Amino acid sequence: MTNQPWPPAWPVRLGELAIELPLITNGDGFRIYAFDPMGRAAWNLAAARALAEKLAGYGFDVLLTAESKAIALTQELARRLGHEDYVVLRKARKLYMLDPLVMDVKSVTTVEPQRFFLGRDQQELLRGRRVCVVDDVLSTGGTLRAVYAIAERLSCTVAVNAFVLTEETQWEAFEGVPVVSLDHIPLPGF
Repeated sequence: MTNQPWPPAWPVRLGELAIELPLITNGDGFRIYAFDPMGRAAWNLAAARALAEKLAGYGFDVLLTAESKAIALTQELARRLGHEDYVVLRKARKLYMLDPLVMDVKSVTTVEPQRFFLGRDQQELLRGRRVCVVDDVLSTGGTLRAVYAIAERLSCTVAVNAFVLTEETQWEAFEGVPVVSLDHIPLPGF
């Protein structure tokens, strides 16, 4: 994290699709290249197509993502890989969640600590199975650590991690589990 000048946009490839991410600065001067795939159908389709190809050699039973930026990506990835279901860790408890599992999480892009909730029916989709964790960006690993803790509590195995982008560190593995990604971005920081 240096004081070097950073370009106003950073180019990345989502498979066949080239896009540019804007440099965003928050109120205290912290800078990131913002990747927000919410509502970006072309981005999610291109990323899912490319990730599906990269995941072809990995064996897993179910896709697992966290609310909310990677839901559309995970939906398309599940369709392409022939999975009928995928699991979403929710950020709020819903009335229909029976006996929810609750896990605290800290993300580099979220100021306040968050919680993940997973109802009993969703827990059963994971219990004892091989999981592919899907998310938009892997940066510090805070969200992924919470996902791993949930996987451990449910006796499921994370077989592979799939991310559109890695940030700052070019992750090849996380806690010994392979990381598949499409591109890498720096973390300008302060």
